[in-house]
Amino acid sequence: MALAATGVIVLLVAGLLPTRDVASCASMMFLFLFFLVNVCVIRIRLNMGDELTYGYVMPLFPLPPLLAILAQATLAVFIVHMSVAAWIIAPAWVVAGLGIYFVYSRSRAVTTEDEIHVLEEQRAPPGDEYRIMVAMANPANAVELVRNTYKLCAAKNARVELLNMVRVPDQVPLAAAESYKLDGQEGIVEQMLYLAPRFPISSTLRYCRNVARGIISAVREKKVDLLILGWHGRRRTHAFSLGSTIDPVIERAPCSVVIFKDCGGNQRFRRVLVPLAGGPNGAFALEVATILAEPDDGEVVAMTAGSEEMAFDLAGFIDSSADHLHLPRTRVHARTVQADDVVDAILREAEGHDLVVLGATREPLLYHLARPSVPETVALECPKPLVMVRAAGGVRSWIKRYI
Repeated sequence: MALAATGVIVLLVAGLLPTRDVASCASMMFLFLFFLVNVCVIRIRLNMGDELTYGYVMPLFPLPPLLAILAQATLAVFIVHMSVAAWIIAPAWVVAGLGIYFVYSRSRAVTTEDEIHVLEEQRAPPGDEYRIMVAMANPANAVELVRNTYKLCAAKNARVELLNMVRVPDQVPLAAAESYKLDGQEGIVEQMLYLAPRFPISSTLRYCRNVARGIISAVREKKVDLLILGWHGRRRTHAFSLGSTIDPVIERAPCSVVIFKDCGGNQRFRRVLVPLAGGPNGAFALEVATILAEPDDGEVVAMTAGSEEMAFDLAGFIDSSADHLHLPRTRVHARTVQADDVVDAILREAEGHDLVVLGATREPLLYHLARPSVPETVALECPKPLVMVRAAGGVRSWIKRYI
C-alpha cells in the first residue's frame, strides 16, 4: 500500500509539474532529510552518548554536523532561485507528514527497550509558579531530601514535582516494569506527607533503562526550574567522575540543579561554608547557602582560596548577589585564604562548619575524566554534609531544553 500510494503521488507530481520544479522539490526534501540526520546525530550523542557502544566515533564533534547543517541551509536558500514552488510544496509535504504522524502513527508506534515509560502520574493544577522537581533515583533518599526541599520550596514559593525513576534490571522485560514500582510509590507517599500540606504537588513514576536520561526527559517535559537530587558520594570510576546518574544530569539538565550529600536527619546548619571563584554557579551557591542556613542564628562564610594573584573581589561579589540572599547581609561574611592547594584549603576550612555549598564546574564531562575539577574532588573527599549546585545557563539551558 505504501509503495502504491508513493507511485501514485510521484506520477501525479511528474505529470502536473515542470521537470525543473520536480527536481527542486526533490532537492529540498533531500536537504531536509539530511538536516534531520545531522540534528539527530547531535541529540543522540549528547543525550545517549554514555549508553551506546559505537563502532565509529565522529571526530571534532559537534563541528561536522553543525557545518553540514549550515551548508544545507545555504543550498536551500539558493533553491528559491531555481523554483519558488519547491519552497511551497516541500514544507507543505513535511507538515502533512508530521500531521499524519501525530494523528495516526504515533499511537501505533512499537515500543523499544530504550524508550521512557510513564507508569503512574498525578498531575497538579495548572499554574505559573516556580517549579521544583525532586528526583528519587533511590527511594531510600526520600525522607533525607524532605527537610531541605521544604526550605527551598518555601524560599521560592514553588510547586513541587515528585519523580521516581523505577529501577528495573536490564534482563527483565518491559512488561514486568509495573512490579518494580512499589518502592518508588512508598518514597513519593513519604515526601507528600511532609510537603503536600504546604505546596502544590504532582507526582510521576517513570521507567527507563538509563536513569539519568529519564530524569532529564522529565525535566524538559515538565519545564522544571530547579532539580533536586540526593547523592551518597560514590567514588569516581573509569567512565564517570561522580556517578553514572549525577554526571550526565549536571552536564545536560536544562535547569538549575541542587545535589544533597549526607544532608539527612534533623541537622541544623548554623555555619555554612561557600567556596567561591566567581561565576553564575558561585552566585547560585551563595543563594542556596543562605536558604539552608538557620534563619535565626545561621551565618554563611563565603571564602576564596588560592594565590594572591588569582584572588578576586569577594566582598564585591557578595554585594552584587545581595538581592538574592535570604539572610541579612551582616550574616554573610567574606574570608580569603592564601593557599597553593585549593582543595586542601577548602577541606581544612570545612572542619569548622556544619555544611559546605559549592558550585559545580562548567567544563564538559570529557575534561573531568582526564583532570578532576576542584568541586568534584572536594565533594568526594569532604566528610561534612555537602551541597553541589549548578545554575541554569541562559541560552545554553534553552538549547538543552529543546535540543
